[in-house]
Formats: sequence, C-alpha cells, structure tokens
Amino acid sequence: MQRIVHAKTAPALTALIGTAIAVTPWIIDTLYKNFFIAIGISLLCVTWAWANFLKRDELKSQGLWEQQKKVMLGALICLSAGLSLLLFYEAQMPKYSIALTNQYLYTVPPQLSTSELRALGAECNTYGDTLCSHAVFAKIVKQDPRDYFSLANLAMAQSHIGFHEYAIKNFETVLKSGLATYDIYKFYGHSLLATKNKKRAIKAYQFSLKKNPNQQQLRQKVKSLSGGQAL
Repeated sequence: MQRIVHAKTAPALTALIGTAIAVTPWIIDTLYKNFFIAIGISLLCVTWAWANFLKRDELKSQGLWEQQKKVMLGALICLSAGLSLLLFYEAQMPKYSIALTNQYLYTVPPQLSTSELRALGAECNTYGDTLCSHAVFAKIVKQDPRDYFSLANLAMAQSHIGFHEYAIKNFETVLKSGLATYDIYKFYGHSLLATKNKKRAIKAYQFSLKKNPNQQQLRQKVKSLSGGQAL
C-alpha cells in the first residue's frame, strides 16, 4: 500500500518542485534565469511522462498506450535537444573583458543582491556620487559582464573620474551590443577627447546630438572643435 501511495504522490511532488524551480527567477534575483526555467520545464515534462507511464495499464485497455509512448518519446527527445542547445549556447557565449581599475574609493556593502546594487547605483547617479557609481557598477559587471546597462554606467563613471582608457574600452563594448543613448555617446566623446582622439570625439558628439538635439552646450563645443563650422 505504501508503495502505491508513493507511486501516485511522487509525480505530483516532482511537478510541484519543477514549478517552484521554473518561477524562481521571478521571486529571487539570479544570474542563472535560463537554467532555472529549463530545469523547471524539464521536471514538468518528466512528471507528465511519469504520470502517463503509471497509467499505462489504463491506456493499454483503451488502445492508446502505443500512441502515447511515441508522443512521450518525441517530447523527451525534443526536451533533451533543447537542454543540450541551451547548455551549448551558454558555454559559447563570450565572457567580455571588462576594463576595470584597481582604484576603489568607495566600499560597497557585501550583502546586497544584484537588484539592490542596481538601485544603489541609480541612487549614486541621482546624487552625483561618481565614486559610489563606479564601485557599485564595477561590482555588478564583475558578476555579469553582459549587463550592458550597468557597463554603460560604469564607463560613464570612469569617464567622470578620469579613467578614460578604461572608459573607452567599455563604451566600445556597450555600443557593439546595440545600447546607444545620447549620454553614452557624449561621455564616450569626452573620453576620446581627453585621450587626444579629436576626430573620433567629434563623431561621437555628433551621434549624441542626433539622438538628443537639445544639447546646446555640446553643440557649441562641437562647433568650436570643428573650427567654427555649423553642424
């Protein structure tokens, strides 16, 4: 009797665990969202196959077992292929080289989650605390180099502080990702100009002005750098 109870309750328990794992990324902040979702869906599929297997006698009596077996086999093959592709994709994704300086003049609380770090970084930006922004966003991109929004904020902080070589490398990574706002181009231009790349700086400023034409000071700066030529 106990064995029968286990046979009936085990699939339900597996389904519950699979659902919990699948929704985990929406409950807690994690860098492994894809893995949690994939594992959760895998457990749900296994539960479905398991439940059908336990009902095989009933399905056989209805003449549906052979058909159901094929469906289950196809689903498990597709699931295995999907998981393999996910693992391959994650393994092949480049781990971008983030340009970081060893100079940190602000200590970030160690217990903060990624979402809390982003909130702190936004607060640092609001109050103009560049050293805080630099330290916070540096910590975020160390955890996830593909967080381009945080990388852009780190680059702007580096440009503010004067770490222009680091900022330029990070700006270029951000722009290649497709994230391109007027302030990213503007600070990219500042760092290029500071490193005596005048032509590239003017081009970056022009991109910034295209995205936000209401930057009168920047417009005057570009005009001055261009020898007084109108934009």
